[in-house]
Amino acid sequence: MQQIPVPGATRTLRAFRALRADGGSVTMEFVTVLPAVLVIVAAVLGGFQLIVQQMRVADAASSAARLLGRGDDAGATETVTRLLGDDAVLSSNTEGRFVCATVTVSATAGPFALAAIPVASTTCALGGGQ
Repeated sequence: MQQIPVPGATRTLRAFRALRADGGSVTMEFVTVLPAVLVIVAAVLGGFQLIVQQMRVADAASSAARLLGRGDDAGATETVTRLLGDDAVLSSNTEGRFVCATVTVSATAGPFALAAIPVASTTCALGGGQ
């Protein structure tokens, strides 16, 4: 069988292949999407760090409330400082028979540390050493 060349067919085929060539477009899409993915991952990890810090603050507040309920003000302050550092603020008030402790500290890790988001927790315990 003999092939008969069609005039202009080779030129048309080359033009069609040139239109379909997308070399490098996948790389550009990856480069475009990568920063957005990194921002999302950083926000998720920062959120987890903020949740862990909230749990630590709640633990410190409950320990401080129990110590304040026993009348150990110095021990409550020492416990909060030991658990959260010198930046933590402990305040207390009495509501009837209960002593309530509020612990507040600024976010210390992740992207939320830059925004200085306050993390606080309030816990009450029965007062009077009971």
